[in-house]
Parts: sequence; structure tokens; C-alpha cells
Amino acid sequence: MEPEIDPKDLRAAFGKFATGVTVITTQSGDTVHGMTANSFTSVSMSPPMLLICIHNSARSLAAIQSAKAFGVSVLAAHQQAVSTHFAGKPVLDHVAFCEGVGVPTIQGAVARFGCTLEQAHVAGDHTILVGRIKAYVHAEDEPLLFCAGAYREIVA
Repeated sequence: MEPEIDPKDLRAAFGKFATGVTVITTQSGDTVHGMTANSFTSVSMSPPMLLICIHNSARSLAAIQSAKAFGVSVLAAHQQAVSTHFAGKPVLDHVAFCEGVGVPTIQGAVARFGCTLEQAHVAGDHTILVGRIKAYVHAEDEPLLFCAGAYREIVA
């Protein structure tokens, strides 16, 4: 018999892994949908692919699956308010989006990827989306980090 897993404790254990913070975007007509996520990783260099994980109840999931395209913006250290805004706590009057990778992404992000949706795999309460990278840009700024429930800084 398997031991019972406490979801709160499991979340705390996963939280010990420091991650960058991303905003996942897609566009439906004139509307840009966005959500904060830290489940993001590279998958393949040839062909260039990445993956994101989105909760099955997230509105952005249906929007991405309909658009068959999405953007990933790796937020810069100074973009905590953007992260909070797209995490469901609107704190900004205006968010600056930019083009250049095929879908709207967050202006000022340290890396931006434009992807077409290659595959979607339901895995428990999340869906794993694999995107083929069509375009990307990156800068030298420091990324926004998140660990143990709080934003962190890189200390040299």
C-alpha cells in the first residue's frame, strides 16, 4: 500500500526547487490571454522545442489549444508586478506586449519564445504542452527567480 501524499506538503517540497518565472501568452482575435507559470523547460535543440505545464482548469489552456500557438516570456528580476498581475492578482493598469516572435510576449522579459503547439498530454490535473520554437530573443538582464513561495535574487 502506497503512503498517502499530503498535497500541501508535496507543494512545499516542490517549492524547494528554485525556478525562473514565465508568463505564457496566446492571442484570440484582439484579445491577449496570459498566465504566470514556472513549469517550463527546454525539450530539444533539434528540432527546437520546449514544454510548459498548465492546470487543466486554466482559461489559457483552451485559448492556447484553439490558437495552436503560444509565447513564453522569461521575466526579468524587475518584473515581479508582471508576475503577480498574470497570477490572477491584477496590479497593473497596463501591460506592455511586444511582437517579434510571432505571438505577443512581455516587453522587457529576459527571453521570449514564440511557439506553435506540437503536442498536448494530459497528466493528472495538468496538461503538458510541447511547443516547437519558431522564433526567440534574449537579453543579458537577470531573471526573476522564485523559491519556497517567495521571489529571490541571484547573489554572486
